[in-house]
Amino acid sequence: MTSHDPGAGTLRTGALKLEPESAPAPVRPRTSTGNSIRPAMIVLGLAVLILGLFAGLGLVTSHQNSPVHTKTAPHAVPGSSLLAVPAASVLSVIVKGGEPPSDIVNAVSVPAGSLRISQQNNSGSAGQFDSQITLRADAPQGALLTFFASAMRQQGWQIFDRGPAANDPGATEVLGKLAGSDGWYWEMGAVISPTTFGPGAPPAGQTDVTIRLFQQPDQF
Repeated sequence: MTSHDPGAGTLRTGALKLEPESAPAPVRPRTSTGNSIRPAMIVLGLAVLILGLFAGLGLVTSHQNSPVHTKTAPHAVPGSSLLAVPAASVLSVIVKGGEPPSDIVNAVSVPAGSLRISQQNNSGSAGQFDSQITLRADAPQGALLTFFASAMRQQGWQIFDRGPAANDPGATEVLGKLAGSDGWYWEMGAVISPTTFGPGAPPAGQTDVTIRLFQQPDQF
């Protein structure tokens, strides 16, 4: 029977010195591998900035209207024997809530001495502005056709029709288009009725002219 040393399987603290285990290095927090929101926030910030710039430009263009011209001396119109005056006074009865804008109102002239005899709102339930006035001028139809065609062109209207009026036998018309400061295109029509020679009329006769202004449904 083999003798067994009871101390053979045990560590003698006096003979072997145990070294303390070194502390583990601190573990760094793991960097997130998910999608960062920083690029999205940058894109959102740029979008807000661009939107703000466009909104600011829109406010500048829509609110910096020129003053309405009401007191201007009669002036000559190229190719016409009639003198022109601003139409702001005769159009005042149809201007509502800043429409038409002042630059459109200032782009309309009427013959000096003409008188407004009626006005009418054509818009009904439509969202776009559409109104007209009727004037009476001491001038023949041909002279008034020449006057409005020349005056409208001089004030920036793009003339797209001149001649016999549609659905109004005997009348003539001048139609033009112009961009307004409100971001909309506006159309102007001057429909000139046949000249009449009633009692009290001057030798050249009297002629009624209907001026219609309406806002096109599409912006530019």
